[in-house]
Parts: sequence; C-alpha cells; structure tokens
Amino acid sequence: MDDLWGWTIIMILAMVAYFTLIVLALLQVFRSTMPTNTKLLWLIVILIAPFLGPLIWFAVGRNSALL
Repeated sequence: MDDLWGWTIIMILAMVAYFTLIVLALLQVFRSTMPTNTKLLWLIVILIAPFLGPLIWFAVGRNSALL
C-alpha cells in the first residue's frame, strides 16, 4: 500500500511539472516579439507535441527566428 502512495505522489509531481512546462512555454511565446504567424506556429508545435514542443521552444525558439 505504501508503494501505491509513492507512485501517486510521483505521478502528481510529474503532471504538475508537465503543465508548468507547457504554461511557461505558452506565456513566453505570447510575450515574444515574433510575428503573429511565427507565434501561431510555435503554439501549434507546443500543443501538438506536448512534451517535446516546450522543450524545443526552450532550446531554440526563444533566442532565434527558427520559423
């Protein structure tokens, strides 16, 4: 039974981290000075590829005009 609580806590923390990652990426996209079309493409990437999209945004999207 104790093992179940451990996994439950890990899953809750993972979900909170996941949603925080997406929200932070979306906020940065909307606050950026990129053209609207580029913002829309990043929005689609972040929402279609839920885990990789925000990671790609933080790795290359913030500092370059990739799209």
